[in-house]
Amino acid sequence: MKVKNKKILVIGMGKSGVGAAHLLKDGGARVVIAERKEDEEKKKKAAQLLKEDIDVVLGPHPGKLLQSQELIIVSPGVPLNIPLLQEARRVNIPIIGELELAFHFLKNQSLVAVTGTNGKTTTARLSAKFLRKAGKDVNLAGNEWTPLSEVVKKKSEIIIVEVSSFQLETVKDFSPYISCILNITPDHLDRHQEMEKYIEIKSRIFLRQSKNDFVVLNKDDSYASSLAKLVKSKVIFFSQREKLREGVFLEGDNIISRFKKEEKLISLKEIRLPCPHNIENILASIAISSLYEVNREPIRKVLKEFKGLPHRAEFVANIRGVEFIDDSKATNEAAVRKSLSSIQSPIILIMGGKDKGANFSSLREKVKERVKKLILLGSSKKKIKKEFLNVCPLVEVENLKEAVKVAFKSADNGDCVLLSPGCASFDQFANYKERGEIFQREVKKLREEIERKNS
Repeated sequence: MKVKNKKILVIGMGKSGVGAAHLLKDGGARVVIAERKEDEEKKKKAAQLLKEDIDVVLGPHPGKLLQSQELIIVSPGVPLNIPLLQEARRVNIPIIGELELAFHFLKNQSLVAVTGTNGKTTTARLSAKFLRKAGKDVNLAGNEWTPLSEVVKKKSEIIIVEVSSFQLETVKDFSPYISCILNITPDHLDRHQEMEKYIEIKSRIFLRQSKNDFVVLNKDDSYASSLAKLVKSKVIFFSQREKLREGVFLEGDNIISRFKKEEKLISLKEIRLPCPHNIENILASIAISSLYEVNREPIRKVLKEFKGLPHRAEFVANIRGVEFIDDSKATNEAAVRKSLSSIQSPIILIMGGKDKGANFSSLREKVKERVKKLILLGSSKKKIKKEFLNVCPLVEVENLKEAVKVAFKSADNGDCVLLSPGCASFDQFANYKERGEIFQREVKKLREEIERKNS
């Protein structure tokens, strides 16, 4: 992609937007970055960008912002129906995202793209660990790490990028060597409106791939597996339920790889990463790594060491026989269902946050079966309450501090207090990480308080 001397507008001053602006500036473009927020953090960032000769417009988008622009790069969090973008389409200014931009700057790096409603980050991280253990030079990119627009400037053999539906909305030529769809369950329907549209967006990850590329799909997920008929490249399946002719699958408690030959890799009992909700992430990561000819030993070594990522079914503490689990990353009903299924003890469930168009009624049977008490917080608590009336005891709280205290008072020895919100965090927190950190902080305060009383 030639950007030298082109006038290019970047919308959004988050990590992706700033990464795109730097990549464009390095390529000789005349860059303007627009950001509607005008808080102190954005002002400081704007001052730094101005020093780098990148123009910045803070606040409401002025009418002249599109004047002479030849290309627009839109950040993933920016809705595509804002008036500025509607006007840009009317006057035929091309619009792409940071992911698409960065793809055009790849320099002989092999690209792996991982998407799915749940498990993207764990799968990307685990795949990188397998490959690195096998001696491959790997960089990670995506929401949890550095934007792809920053990573493409580094030297590496392989780049693994975690890709969201928001990013896939704006791809055109994006074409990884390996794409992976872990699962597709209802999510972000506040933005995508219909499930059919959400599935179509996810499928864009492989539409530009060639017959020399690979698509890794979950055989057990009806939506993901059904996309195989649209794929032009070679499909590799993984499955927990089916013995595959080729791919990676579970047979009893053993993980089996079947490509040129069949090989037992490891037993689930030897794996440190919490199961069963991570099994599909493990199988997908093995499939990806196998396509780079990673053998059994690096995979076994990593799986015996890797404990998982923060805020994903993370053990926090045991207080007087009550376990506290931080699953703040569970931001949709499918993730909550997996968490509930993975815990054997009676559960005090903390749910709520910013609604993403979820249908919580799909959880009614699982909540009835597994949850002893449901504690609700955040802007969605009234909606969730309506779905679970008469299913289990309910209580509404104002914040996580109150939620932790109420949960502990409601719990008996052997119970589990689970933070698995099923919602985004943006009504009360900066992100799911902050939500999880505050939960963990409140749990530790509770433990210290009890220890002081008993000392």
